[in-house]
Amino acid sequence: MRKLASAMRILTVPLLIVFYLAVLYYNLHESDRRSLNLKHDIPDATEAVHVSLKIVNLDVARGEITARMRIRLSGKIAKDEFTPAVNLQFLVNAFQGQQRFELQRGERVSPLMVTFPLVGEQSLYPFDTHEALLAFVATKPGQETKPAPAPSSSAGTAAGKSTSILGRLKKAVTGETDEPPAGQVKLVGKSELASRTQVPVLFDLSASIPGFKFDGEVVETGQEQMTGIQLKLRRANNVIVASLGIQLMMVLLALSMLAMVLFGTMKGKGSAIDPLSIAPVLIFGLPALRDTQPGVPPLGAFSDYLSYLWAEAIVAGCTIISIWTWIARHRSDNASAAPDPEPVEDKAPPQGT
Repeated sequence: MRKLASAMRILTVPLLIVFYLAVLYYNLHESDRRSLNLKHDIPDATEAVHVSLKIVNLDVARGEITARMRIRLSGKIAKDEFTPAVNLQFLVNAFQGQQRFELQRGERVSPLMVTFPLVGEQSLYPFDTHEALLAFVATKPGQETKPAPAPSSSAGTAAGKSTSILGRLKKAVTGETDEPPAGQVKLVGKSELASRTQVPVLFDLSASIPGFKFDGEVVETGQEQMTGIQLKLRRANNVIVASLGIQLMMVLLALSMLAMVLFGTMKGKGSAIDPLSIAPVLIFGLPALRDTQPGVPPLGAFSDYLSYLWAEAIVAGCTIISIWTWIARHRSDNASAAPDPEPVEDKAPPQGT
């Protein structure tokens, strides 16, 4: 057993060093695992608006995500890469600020900063997820010519009407409507599209914010529901591990304090007062330890009910138990140490003469 204990002590140090180096190597390229690079392209597009987006900031408490946009043009609508040859309108589903941008003919297009809405449940930290839809539309003057509909007979018209009525009934039964489906947005109305022509919008997005892992896809819709990017993000793996580690640390400290108090209540007066040198420190130290979690929301999140509130309640209860145990034992010791009162001798009655 002695040789085995010595071997374990000798192997502990190299194992700790190997574990330390492995953690460093794993987090050396941590940004590659949480970043997102998304590209949407149409090779045969004769003219298009190319939007290069870079996510520069997000605030889950305020529910907003900020992107820096760089617009490039190609085809007949471009005088050069950054100068339009026609008057273009560029619309975004911005959360605040300007939503419509007029790209005047012959004027260079400057980079734009746009803030988009972010939806999520922050109280589920560190397992909270959030979503954002980045939708755009570009239009140019003039209406696109469409082929005239072929003439139809009265029977065909009746069949078309019947089919239309059956289709509407089917949508009513299944709950379908003409509204854009979930995850899509409607930026332009029919009246505006009646006098303008849409221009394809292509995307090139990069997102990398420390503490968050990004995922996304391009969503394509019809003429009135624009093409956009559906972003999904959650806490990065290192944030989840750090948060769970801190929560486990708080619970273990509280349980250790509880074991110390239970041991002290079964021993003498000195053992009962020993926890009082640690418990007040933990009462004020646990809130500071909780706030070291990266990106933790205000008090009341799911993680607080998982660890912090229980740990704080255990430490506070242990402090109260230790104080009253010491008071009770101190009083009992004082009562046992008090001297017994001296007996009073009965005086003999005076003898009469």
